[in-house]
Amino acid sequence: MLRKIGLKNFKCWQALDIDLAPITLFFGSNSSGKTAILQSLLMLKQTARGFDPDQHINFGGSDRDYVDLGSYQKLVLGHQIDTNIGLTLQWDPASGIDWQTHVEGIARPVLRRRIGSSMFIEYAINWRLLDNIRIENLSYRALPSGTGAENVRVEIIERGMYAATIRKDVDDTYPFEQEEPVGTPESCYILPTEIVTDYPIDVRRFASFYAREFEELMDLVLYLGPVRQRPERHYLWTGNEPNLIEPSGSNTIEMLISSARSDCALLAAVQEKLKLLALVDSFDVKSIDQNERRYEATATIGGVESSLADAGFGVSQALPVITMLLSAPEGSIVLLEQPELHLHPNAQSALADLLLYAAEQRGLQLIVESHSEHILRRLQRRVAEDNPVFANPENIKMYFCQTGEAGSSISEVEIDRFGQIANWPDNFLGDISGDLHEMLRAALERRGKELEHVGHRG
Repeated sequence: MLRKIGLKNFKCWQALDIDLAPITLFFGSNSSGKTAILQSLLMLKQTARGFDPDQHINFGGSDRDYVDLGSYQKLVLGHQIDTNIGLTLQWDPASGIDWQTHVEGIARPVLRRRIGSSMFIEYAINWRLLDNIRIENLSYRALPSGTGAENVRVEIIERGMYAATIRKDVDDTYPFEQEEPVGTPESCYILPTEIVTDYPIDVRRFASFYAREFEELMDLVLYLGPVRQRPERHYLWTGNEPNLIEPSGSNTIEMLISSARSDCALLAAVQEKLKLLALVDSFDVKSIDQNERRYEATATIGGVESSLADAGFGVSQALPVITMLLSAPEGSIVLLEQPELHLHPNAQSALADLLLYAAEQRGLQLIVESHSEHILRRLQRRVAEDNPVFANPENIKMYFCQTGEAGSSISEVEIDRFGQIANWPDNFLGDISGDLHEMLRAALERRGKELEHVGHRG
């Protein structure tokens, strides 16, 4: 799970450093930086795990990319190209590090799977624009590691040449620090192969460990955009069995067709959640030819069965959200932009319960950008009810983003165990209370004028 994210000079963020939870929600006005937080992860994923992973940064723009950020000048805060861009992540590793001290008194690392380890990995990178985009520095840390901390850092000392710094502390008795010139980092996450191997600790082994953990983290990141693809009237079954929902949601029906042709478990779960959100009476995907190659998705609403293409737009927009939350592999980090779009307020509230279910029962981490007061209120209610027990301030974090002269700023929305928000930000979700107050004032004033007019007539 991602524990922290930090940004520096990334789009509208001069500085950002926040904790993440199993469910993290970002609220705020338009252009306040909510989407930029999600985009930073998508940029990193498409750089590290994309078509050309040796790039130091991939701004996107091709069909294979998640996000199109234009160029360095477009991305950096204030378009100041002489400013560096930074990103920091902290997460739970899949593996752990134990330490053993050999006879000669030197601590040697032992990498092994450690269930329930309290160790976190921290990754930090800074880019800068020289003749081309270069990595200014790249570092990994394991903290806390129980008996020590392993730090590997490379930073540019001149064009094309870096220095490596390695520090190891074991029980505060064996500090070791050394710098040696090395070549350029191989990518945004792989340390230079020229890091020497004659240190008292096996630096290359740790470099490989960190790279593997980073790759596993990036593979866990999934994304669903704010506007999902419109449904088609008919779908052709090709035999492929998609395992992940695409960012546009375009292969949702194909995934459900695959379920219908095999165990039907996913299809049945989606049908149940669609009904719980009160979007349909029933939903199905079924073959419409003898060869079972052409399929139709149908929704029954008010007792009338129709093609999904003729059903309310909210159904087709919610379907990829529901399917992703029910099909994403356990441990996935799911980024959702405005999952509530085109949904009735009651359905938005029920969607909050689905988020809780996906995080608790399916082990997903959800990072959500939203404008929905109904999602917020339902989560407050569940925290107050203590039902499910998972719904508590430790597992649900909320942030409010707002614009400013120096870039965006962020504040945590403090929710207590009774579901109450202690620091309700100004204009958090509009000014409903203010509108109600002004409506009442205007109504009383108007009523007074009408009574006065009646009095004059009498």
